[in-house]
Amino acid sequence: MQSDFHLLYPAGYDKEKEVQMKDFDFIHSLKIDEMVVLIRESHRGLRDLFLENFYTTDTAVLEYRLSVVEDLVENPKLYEIFCKAIPSIHNVYDLSRSMSSDFTVESALSSIRYLEMYLEIVNLFADGLKELELRSEGMRAFREHVSAIVESDDFKNLSSELSKTENSFSFIKGLTIGVNLDETLRVKEAGVISIEDQPFHEGTIMEKLLKKNPKDTHALISPLYPLTRGLHGEELKALNSSVRSSLNTIFLKSLRSLEPLIQKYYRVNTTLFVLLLDEIRFLTAGVKFILHMKELGFPMCRPVIAGMKEKKCELKGVYNPSLARQEIEDSIVSNNFCLDEKGRFYLVTGPNHGGKSIFAYSVGMAQALFQLGLFVPAKEALMSPVAGIYTHFPSSDEDNYGKGRLESECARLSEIMRELTDTDMLLMDESFSSTSGLEAGYIASEVLTGIGIIGCCGIYVTHIHDLPQRIGEYNSHPDNKGKIDNLVALMENKADGTRSYKVSRTTPDGLSYAKDIANRYGLDLETILQGTKRK
Repeated sequence: MQSDFHLLYPAGYDKEKEVQMKDFDFIHSLKIDEMVVLIRESHRGLRDLFLENFYTTDTAVLEYRLSVVEDLVENPKLYEIFCKAIPSIHNVYDLSRSMSSDFTVESALSSIRYLEMYLEIVNLFADGLKELELRSEGMRAFREHVSAIVESDDFKNLSSELSKTENSFSFIKGLTIGVNLDETLRVKEAGVISIEDQPFHEGTIMEKLLKKNPKDTHALISPLYPLTRGLHGEELKALNSSVRSSLNTIFLKSLRSLEPLIQKYYRVNTTLFVLLLDEIRFLTAGVKFILHMKELGFPMCRPVIAGMKEKKCELKGVYNPSLARQEIEDSIVSNNFCLDEKGRFYLVTGPNHGGKSIFAYSVGMAQALFQLGLFVPAKEALMSPVAGIYTHFPSSDEDNYGKGRLESECARLSEIMRELTDTDMLLMDESFSSTSGLEAGYIASEVLTGIGIIGCCGIYVTHIHDLPQRIGEYNSHPDNKGKIDNLVALMENKADGTRSYKVSRTTPDGLSYAKDIANRYGLDLETILQGTKRK
């Protein structure tokens, strides 16, 4: 398999030529790291993975990666194979770190097991991929590489040698150890009684005493205790060294006879699967999220990709996957969203608890997942990558030292505005709500005019209801590059008496929100007077 092969990047990809994303705070603020969970592996010598390392603005990379993801989503068996391969590759990596290319009795047993696990991984992929209908360039190329390994003379010879019973150590699943104790019941000495081809498991004292299953010689009368809980550092190394030394003594003759085999095949390029491990870990984490959403009954679609300069974001039935995963509501409201020449940036207004913030988050989440090369939470999507995703959300942990809340908000937004370009996305939620309507309206108007001049796309959720009436003013600036338009979260009464909030592209009537709330809680004049008459 060629060493430059990747499951996430097409052949010839040059990271230096790609437009690099400038900020990754959105990963946390949009809760992307709670959806696509990358398990930390630094405790076993593997580097920890971070989502920011997998973001891309390259449309060729996105197309290549989405095709690979689609193969995994549509072939559950393929996804299972990749999940199963991860611990096996982990084990190969762990063994490879502890071995030397020079033959010693000490390393021989590990070397043989290392080669055996390599064969197991190759056969796992070869057998699993053989019959599957794969559409992606990445997966088809991966299958061809695996097939080439299987058909190579080196692999066939290695398989033949290791298939011989006397050369195989994969049967070793456990040891029966005899332990002598001193007068204080402390371990005095120990030795190996037998080598087991089956792992031990927990049993009960009563089962042993009553001999309910006398043929089960691997059932323990005490619980299995993970040694990593009680032994650390040198203690654990000493125990492993003692076990390894005993095995070396037992298999000394066999190991000596295997020296030519180890020397011949040790340099077989077994590290290639390890090189793909990080990409496999990312893919399985992303696909796990997609499959989970589908299992819950929510749509996840493969977005159609447009170029960055096309500045597209058309979402049909987009929803907030974070709420859907938590099953906070019986039914999750979905909405449509579209960027066009009449609206690059939207003001979203509406009643309290009307789903405005949820809508803004859902659009941001879709963009963030798309640029990981994953499916997005919508029925249909046409999207362009953006160079940056910026969020200005209420925050309780921002640096307020020497400043009030409004000053802190403005300082944070000022930093974002200095970075913004026409290929970025900005999401704002109730910015400037900590001050009076007059002050907030002035600052927001200045910012909105600047956003129109910069030409970035995005959403501003706000309760400053005079802003939507001034859209014409913001768009009339002679340097305007991106139009600002209105979206309104409308309360719709359903037949069963419940209300759902749909976001519509229209100019808001500020009083409609107040009227609906007043009617809902009986605070309209007619209802109040009816109550007065009853008295």
